[in-house]
Amino acid sequence: MPELDLETVRHALELARKHGFARVELSTGDDQFRAYLMRDPAPATAVAAPSDSPTAEPTEPPLLSIKATLVGYYQESAKPLAIGATVRKGDIVAVIAALGLGNDVESTVAGEVVEVLVEPDQPVEFGQILAKVKAI
Repeated sequence: MPELDLETVRHALELARKHGFARVELSTGDDQFRAYLMRDPAPATAVAAPSDSPTAEPTEPPLLSIKATLVGYYQESAKPLAIGATVRKGDIVAVIAALGLGNDVESTVAGEVVEVLVEPDQPVEFGQILAKVKAI
């Protein structure tokens, strides 16, 4: 009877992330694997009410979040998250080690990193905010 091997699971997770699926379920014989992936919703845009006052200050755009896509240990990528760094959608911004495998974390937002909330080798939870980004 065939078994679920790590390469099959990893490939299924990569395909799910690439195509925006929220859930992966694999089974063969007695082996079963389920994963629920989290995606950032489209960022909300603030609409300012028209003002008669010419001295109205522009509002700051909301900060966007880069979140952990699974449970594991945070590790820096080749280009680590750092305050002032610019990220684009799809950039590999971190690696999360889970079950002995390094899983790339792609940025779902673009902008300038203004706050990094994790340290290397820190355990992270699914959906935990790794960094905050200001859209540019």
